[in-house]
Amino acid sequence: MCGLRRDGPRDDPLRIEVARKKVLWHRPPMFVRSALRSLLRGTTRGAPLAALLVVLVGCGGSTSTTRRPAARPETALRTPDRGPKAPAGPPLLPAHVVAQLDDEEVAPYFTRRGDEALLFWAAGGKWWSRRLAADGAPLAPTLDIGPAVGEVPVASLRPTASGYIAVWIEDQGGSRAIRTLTLDPAGKPTGAPVLVLQSADEIAWVDVLVSAQSTTVIWEIPRDEGSDVLTASLASGKASAPIVVAREILAWQAAASDKGAAVGIVRRAGPKPAAPDADPIPKLGQVALLELNAAGKPGAPVIISSEASAQIDLEVVFLDGKYLLAWSDERDLDATVFVAVVEPGGRIAVPPRRATAPAGEQALVSLIAPGYVPGAAGAPAGASGKRALLAWEDLIRAPREARLIHLASIGSDGVIGKDQAGLMMSASGPPDLTLDGDGFAALTLAPASGPAGTVPEGDAELPIWPTYVRFGPDLSVRAGEPVRAAPFTATGGIPYLVRGLSCARGQCTALASAASTEPASPAPAAKGDAKGATAGRSGTSSAKPSAAPAAPPAGDAASAPLAVVSLPVREGPWRAPALRETGDQIPRATAVRALYDGDHVSEVTAANLGGGRALAAWITYHLDGASTEPRGARGARGADTKDQGATLAVRTVRPDALGKLTVLSQKASSLGGVALASAPGDNPDSVLAWVAREKGEPQVYVTRLDANGEKVTQKKVTSAQRRKGQGGATSEATDVAIAHDGQDGWIVAWIDTRDGNAEVYAARLDKNLQKSGPDQRITSAPGDAAEVQIQVRGKEAWLVWSDARQDSDTADIWMARLDAKTLKKAAPETRLFTSPEHSRSPSLAPSGAGMLAAWIEEPAGEGATGAGSARIVQLDERGMMQGAPAPLGPQGTTAASVALTCDTACRAVLTISENDVLSLRGLELTPEGRPGEAKLLGVLTGNSAQDVSPIFAGPGALFFSDDAISGSGRVRWMSVAWKR
Repeated sequence: MCGLRRDGPRDDPLRIEVARKKVLWHRPPMFVRSALRSLLRGTTRGAPLAALLVVLVGCGGSTSTTRRPAARPETALRTPDRGPKAPAGPPLLPAHVVAQLDDEEVAPYFTRRGDEALLFWAAGGKWWSRRLAADGAPLAPTLDIGPAVGEVPVASLRPTASGYIAVWIEDQGGSRAIRTLTLDPAGKPTGAPVLVLQSADEIAWVDVLVSAQSTTVIWEIPRDEGSDVLTASLASGKASAPIVVAREILAWQAAASDKGAAVGIVRRAGPKPAAPDADPIPKLGQVALLELNAAGKPGAPVIISSEASAQIDLEVVFLDGKYLLAWSDERDLDATVFVAVVEPGGRIAVPPRRATAPAGEQALVSLIAPGYVPGAAGAPAGASGKRALLAWEDLIRAPREARLIHLASIGSDGVIGKDQAGLMMSASGPPDLTLDGDGFAALTLAPASGPAGTVPEGDAELPIWPTYVRFGPDLSVRAGEPVRAAPFTATGGIPYLVRGLSCARGQCTALASAASTEPASPAPAAKGDAKGATAGRSGTSSAKPSAAPAAPPAGDAASAPLAVVSLPVREGPWRAPALRETGDQIPRATAVRALYDGDHVSEVTAANLGGGRALAAWITYHLDGASTEPRGARGARGADTKDQGATLAVRTVRPDALGKLTVLSQKASSLGGVALASAPGDNPDSVLAWVAREKGEPQVYVTRLDANGEKVTQKKVTSAQRRKGQGGATSEATDVAIAHDGQDGWIVAWIDTRDGNAEVYAARLDKNLQKSGPDQRITSAPGDAAEVQIQVRGKEAWLVWSDARQDSDTADIWMARLDAKTLKKAAPETRLFTSPEHSRSPSLAPSGAGMLAAWIEEPAGEGATGAGSARIVQLDERGMMQGAPAPLGPQGTTAASVALTCDTACRAVLTISENDVLSLRGLELTPEGRPGEAKLLGVLTGNSAQDVSPIFAGPGALFFSDDAISGSGRVRWMSVAWKR
């Protein structure tokens, strides 16, 4: 079983156990990101290498490859071992001790049927069952129902019209067997166990599918290149011969229906790889559905998604007479949750489509629907419900240390409801979700926030405890508190392990167990057993007296008490780790889309084309002189495969679609940067400034692009002779910037070391991109200039840059105003702010009659921490500061970069590094230029050292770079909603 528990020294808190030590990772680990940008620029503040292991939110079974099991197993929560302190005041939850397990790792199986439930487990070499009430109170003695032979890694218990059916795998030292056993409503066997299969092959998973017309056992056999799925039907106490449903598939999931069952699969899209070193198991595949008849035989596969873009987290449920499928899909680069609906018979009622708004990389967590129960007592025959619960995670919308799962109802039309909720969870344990009448319930590991005394003395952090939440039909939070019960008073009421969340008719329960004890205590007498079952219920119980011990004696072996804990809706002081999501925060990210996936990105730029359209451009990292083959990135397929430099690419975007990705060059210089500006008009041309190496010498180029991002013409701006300086390094052209001059030409600025120091240069181009005169050297001072930015205001071009004029280790922000036609200085260049810190990464935006300027300041010199802050200042029409530069962004955090935009109001986006997590924060400025509160827009999936390079293309469009969780570089477009 996989679960949430209190982890001792022997346990890795990020490990998810499936079927006792069978592990499934939901997403690939994040790869290490190199700090190439710092190396390229020769800085001493290099980015550290980092890697993050991201773990599955959910459970599944596998032994040799990453796959999903046929049925969603119960999720168990293991409480981290932090010595929880028992709080004073809040009452414990009602609980009934119902069994003793051999140890806490033994998996009990619990299922509901009408107003009753059955517990099924192995202990002391035998199978046991116990009939329970809806709240977990024992209704009958524990029953010995036969021997449990060998190790039982996986089992399943399902309700039927006449009782229950259990199926399990027996592992007897190299031989595996699958057996089933039917039970009556009291949990008594109706016959001997039925042997379904005896095999030397490993069996990774088994389940049983029950419909009104058939009972089918389904199992998985792992292979080197995937998995085989087989079935056998049960009839008259016998099992049919095994039938192969699918071979060498990547993942599968099954659901029972009123007429049979169906198996959803993710399968290989093409032939097996011929290369001996190629991965035989692809990570993505096609989605198909196979219906099973009463004999368990599959029909022809229905291809639902022909693109090889589905991840292996496929879920299938039977809902309102149809099959609803959900999976994570990478057809749009960033993984997004897709859904499809198929009617019995194979007609695709709803083709694959995105279920949720694009929000960066998403991951499907669960798809939960009412289980099909044929003719169960107290329930309509064949009832399968009319809505399910869809749970997913947007990896860009919540900090990693407190992950946020989104919940929404979904109908058989594949449309999610307008009401949504967020469930917080610890990164060390997966949540368990289920339907709760007309609402929903969740079990998660979360910080225990509430009454005084929940934080151990001397510890600033809240303890992480198993916690339940109950939601109403509109996903409002009805109740939520930690799972605490009297059977676990030795650990402050907190159990070691919690699993088996289940709800019916307003009653929700979970199975909870303590850590095993040495040796097991003698079981209480019958009378004491019934009395003991009232733990947590104020000395009263509705349980009937039991004539047998609560669990079989285990001799001198260790044992772990198992209790059924009620999870009521009640008022209390606890803060539930959930909230109803209203979507009214301003500013907020309304959508995040990926434009490119491939090599790591050095810089991003963008321009507003009007009408909701924008053009983005970027340049990848490339260390000049390196000779490596390209990654073969999906974003640059079809380009020249010879690696001669960085890749320069562009792409247009509009609200309803992405344009074609165009690679302009693979000979660009990463140090040169990239800049983009557009002319006014309905279908404007844009000009891209960049640097390429010509015979080893870097020169500035400009490329005219039409409104679709297609290249129209290209010109070389500089023809400087690049002499070698001290140390043999050739002079460089870097940090290009460009602006439309307001008439019919363009102004390009850049940093050039042709004369020794790095100085600011500029050139004016006419409408045909012909240079209107020689290059103009703007600065002449000791020390190096860097990161020039340009904006045109009326007849003047405003430049800002970082300049180390007095100290080679620190720089200040300087500004110059130039005549837009002659590029002569309209006034002497000025220092905006004198600071002992290193000022860098300036940003400039027209505001009123003047400009708004912002930049980053970070400690420099011996003992510098690298923690940076942002400052912002308003400049009047003469370039004079209107007051002292003000701090920008939340205190106590590190600002890494800043982007500005102004129209009727001015806005800023900051890149914030906090606790090794990089996030984007948005804020608006008052008419007086005072910054408002910075609100979280998104948490990036790359490490905290990456250069995000955010830039606006209009107030609602933000472009930036980020590393995908797979380790590749990505360019993303975020739509941002601001105050109207």
